[in-house]
Amino acid sequence: MTVKVRINLANRLELMELSGISPERAMAIVKFRAEHGPIQDAAELARVLHGWRVSDADLERLDFDPAYSTAPESPGA
Repeated sequence: MTVKVRINLANRLELMELSGISPERAMAIVKFRAEHGPIQDAAELARVLHGWRVSDADLERLDFDPAYSTAPESPGA
């Protein structure tokens, strides 16, 4: 079973489980969610990360639900 990364609920450390997601990119995701709301899909995520190429393996792990609301960030996020 593939472990999903819930893009709209994950904290910074959980986001860094994806290949190519540095601490800076994880913070960019957190900041975007705080300012603009949930990320809808992989295309929007790539725009947030300025063209980050989502690998096929990571694409299978991405979960954008619930895209209707974002949970408050966890301590240390």
